[in-house]
Amino acid sequence: MPQLRGLYLSGAGTNTKILQFQLRSLIRDLESDHTATFHFTERVVDSGPGPKVEDFFKGPYYSYYNWPRPSEDDGITVEEAYDQHLDLIETEGPFDAVIGFSHGGTLACGLLAQWSTRHPYEAPPFKCAIILNRFSTFVISRNGDFISEKNLKGRITVPTLHVVGRKDFIYEHSLKLHQICEDKNATLIQNDRGHEIPKEPKFVAKIAAAIRRLSREIMFQ
Repeated sequence: MPQLRGLYLSGAGTNTKILQFQLRSLIRDLESDHTATFHFTERVVDSGPGPKVEDFFKGPYYSYYNWPRPSEDDGITVEEAYDQHLDLIETEGPFDAVIGFSHGGTLACGLLAQWSTRHPYEAPPFKCAIILNRFSTFVISRNGDFISEKNLKGRITVPTLHVVGRKDFIYEHSLKLHQICEDKNATLIQNDRGHEIPKEPKFVAKIAAAIRRLSREIMFQ
């Protein structure tokens, strides 16, 4: 079976090395049988450290965009972050999957939802999405208005895998995303952790197995 080529997007106030460390167990599992290859990209917005990040990891720390929207010329808006990643897909893709944690998951979902809003008759930039513990999604209409999340039902059309922690402070946001994705294509895995990527072997194996099923599904469409 062809390898799944994934673009990995990390949380706010971290960096690529931190994400690689956080995902090390899952990467090891998926690389053991050549299920997936991994592409990491660093961000450009300087940021303070994310929740509890500074306790364990040294900086520098980055994010994909400034929020609230920047009033200065050197800020990066969420729309600009979407455009930057579409350019990345053009130059370094294609990618079969996007895998996003927290802020990265928000970016991934927003990019997919905004794409279907603006390009309803074109194939999405990814064939599937794996989202771990993400915040609310930001989608901007053609006239520059934000589209509320309750109006995004059906706009993320690719198969999705949602990994959420019951003790996460954004647990409800993660569940809402699962609810707005297409029911038949959305898989939910819950764990008893907080705002983190599960490292326990049983959960890593469960997530890896779900990604393998997702890979088989999209590769043989």
